[in-house]
Amino acid sequence: MELPGSLLGAVVGEGEKYFFTVDCPIGVQEHIHICIKRYNKILLFSTCSSQTDTAFRLAKLRGLDLNTFPVFIRNNVNKFQRDMTYVNCNNVIEVSEAEFGQLIKDGKVHRLEGKLGEFSMALIANGVRLSPDVERRIKDLF
Repeated sequence: MELPGSLLGAVVGEGEKYFFTVDCPIGVQEHIHICIKRYNKILLFSTCSSQTDTAFRLAKLRGLDLNTFPVFIRNNVNKFQRDMTYVNCNNVIEVSEAEFGQLIKDGKVHRLEGKLGEFSMALIANGVRLSPDVERRIKDLF
């Protein structure tokens, strides 16, 4: 029996990593995104990259707080592919559990091995709160 998209979205967990394929209609295609789940009704994702120097140049150019680009070191828990990976807390995507579950079901989003822990998620939440690009209603969720 195949699970409906609404149930797939409901089982998505905080700190899990997802890869958005080239035909995914949301997020940044062919990039990793981190799940930030709030109130079991919405999912928020921040785009990840291993090009940390690019993030730092962008932050300097735009006058952004570097804490909006927290950097994570690969370890045996988060299992990032690169030694250092940053999360862009200025780029948050909002999607319902049902919509996200359908993207998983349709093969446009794939769960990856590894998960960010509580401390890492707190760094991301802090970055979201510090971002001038994130709407107040989303910041208030943190």
